[in-house]
Amino acid sequence: MISIRALKPDEFDDATDFIQSIFPDAIIQFSDEDVVLLAEYQNSVVGFAHVVDDDERIIIRGIGVANSMRGKGVGTLLLDHLLAIIGDDTRPIYLKVRYTNPAIDLYLRYGFLLKKFGPISVLVRKQNN
Repeated sequence: MISIRALKPDEFDDATDFIQSIFPDAIIQFSDEDVVLLAEYQNSVVGFAHVVDDDERIIIRGIGVANSMRGKGVGTLLLDHLLAIIGDDTRPIYLKVRYTNPAIDLYLRYGFLLKKFGPISVLVRKQNN
């Protein structure tokens, strides 16, 4: 069974290593106010989600799933948990993804709209969706 939990402060280095295993070019910075979720399966981290609140909007800095677990619902579980944490907040939620990312279909199903298309796509979800 896949479980979702919050990142603990003493796990920042391990989480950074995991994120870079999925996104090698990522520049990863955590602050104490960020929400970082980890997906675990059989005592191993298999996914993450990182959210930043910049006062005007909510930014999903990244959602990633280990290659061996893609297509098994990990991304959906992470997104469900993130949206539950965000709750009734009325600010828009922004997400940047590469246009080749197959998870774009998942984000569109969750009410995100494609606002900018190019090598990096910007998706926005208005909270009244």
